[in-house]
Amino acid sequence: MPGAAQNSLPETVVTASRTAQRIEDAQPDTSLITRADIERSQARDVPTLLSQLAGMEVTQSGGMGGVATLYMRGAESRHALVLVDGLPMNNLNFNLASLEHLPLSGVERIEVVRGNVSSLYGSSALGGVVQIFTRQNQKGPWLDSSAQAGPDGFRSAQVSAGKKWSSGLGISGSFESVKTNGFNALNAAQRPGINLDRDGYSRNSSSLNLTQDWEQSRLGFVVRETHSKTQYDSQYGPANQADESKSILRSAVFNGMVKLSSNLELDASVGQQQDKLNAAVTAYPYYVNSKSTTSAAGLAWKFSPNQSLTAGLEKTQQDIESDTAYNASGRSVDSWRMGYLAKIENHQFQLNARHDQYSDFGDANTWYAGYAYQLSSNWRLKASSSTGFMAPTFNDLYYPYGGNAKLRAEQARSKEWGLQYTQTQWQWRITAFDNRYTDLIDNDENWDRTNVSRARNQGAEMAMSGNWEGRQWRMSMTSQDPINEVTDKPLMRRAKMIAQAGITQNWGAWQTAAQVRYSGSRTDGSEVLNAYAVLDFIASTSLTNELKLTARLENIANEKYQTIYGYNTPGRGFFMGLKWAPVL
Repeated sequence: MPGAAQNSLPETVVTASRTAQRIEDAQPDTSLITRADIERSQARDVPTLLSQLAGMEVTQSGGMGGVATLYMRGAESRHALVLVDGLPMNNLNFNLASLEHLPLSGVERIEVVRGNVSSLYGSSALGGVVQIFTRQNQKGPWLDSSAQAGPDGFRSAQVSAGKKWSSGLGISGSFESVKTNGFNALNAAQRPGINLDRDGYSRNSSSLNLTQDWEQSRLGFVVRETHSKTQYDSQYGPANQADESKSILRSAVFNGMVKLSSNLELDASVGQQQDKLNAAVTAYPYYVNSKSTTSAAGLAWKFSPNQSLTAGLEKTQQDIESDTAYNASGRSVDSWRMGYLAKIENHQFQLNARHDQYSDFGDANTWYAGYAYQLSSNWRLKASSSTGFMAPTFNDLYYPYGGNAKLRAEQARSKEWGLQYTQTQWQWRITAFDNRYTDLIDNDENWDRTNVSRARNQGAEMAMSGNWEGRQWRMSMTSQDPINEVTDKPLMRRAKMIAQAGITQNWGAWQTAAQVRYSGSRTDGSEVLNAYAVLDFIASTSLTNELKLTARLENIANEKYQTIYGYNTPGRGFFMGLKWAPVL
């Protein structure tokens, strides 16, 4: 279960400040999903996993493979930045990451930061950041594999292996294959004239990780590739038409770190990410390819035991290719950032500043100022203020039908206040937030893109997790009011109340878990989506020291609900699997 409390050493994260720190010291609200959490959850994909976290709303156009979007504390889906091994995965046409195609087999951990951290990561991080780290080379040889089967012809298999030698050389890799016959993604009563066939999905993913460690330095290379095929109904063309799109996600990154002295560290990376979509089997075929190449270098100077300075330079080249002739197909981004982190007696400070210069629309400056006061060994007060931006996409600027090259960047100003309680067995926090967005890009009366919209979201979020009488508990609740300030209407697909809860307990040889997620009613255009609650049950037991049986019952009550108007969601489903992890 994501975020379950464990009796272990304090967990560390890097995403909240771009330097390693204990998760309880992170200024922005941060969640950590470990490899153990991923395996316990038995989640089939990244959207399912993220939907269990506080403040997260996931929408999806149908079942597996349908376009998945993420709303973090009511921010626009394009305001959620997704990184994999430090590379941004958001595409260049809609600024959305293909969450539905990201595999879990090769993931070591996921760090999720809620709130505006644009001053650390630049464009798109207004709502927060999801950073995915692939599996690292461990000491000695290791191997694990698993297979799972379920309803609608679902089957999956994955294998991961690695070895690290005494010389410091390490190699690891993973492969995953997923296939499902699916169900009819569109609701025929709401979307008439569709093909009533099943909408299946398949995905094959592979990754390779090479590392070389020396006493004061580290060099690494990671390459990943995912091929997927999604069947869908476009509502265009004859009713018996079977639409299909193919996607390729490909990334490669070289990274290195060297300790220049005991308190000065240099890191550098160069990488490329590609997102290719080809909807060739449909009434109106199209394709669009995004490619981003990024070079970065950073310094971290810990000039006293509890104070550090960070700085970095980044250069990114973005290119888009499509059968639609964009008015411009490339641009460059030059960025610098600086940060200060300090913990002095009971006071903690975090200051960040960033400058981004785009070759097309201009410059953007952002900052973050956070302060926390340790009331006692367990209690902590914190507050922050920040600014952020999102650069106009290629569709916004250069799409030949409605694009506007004079657009300004979308802007955000955020404030947060929080109270946190941490001890060995329990963690608890409550956060109040006030997020204001200006110059949001929308269509005018002529369907041309322009800076016309303003929005706000004010609310509070509570989250807790811990151990009590042999059980692991977690619960979160977010109350918010996402409003379009131009129309004074609720923002689409975002509920005023969302909540999650889970409990894990061992029963003899079985480890069991129950989890529920709730979303209040939401609007989608002129339609209202009803509130819903989905209950899942998870269980596993060891058959031998190396072989484990897993079982998952999703949507126990067979709840009929929608996250997007007109799209069906999965009903009740029972999944069983085996996991084999031999001792080598």
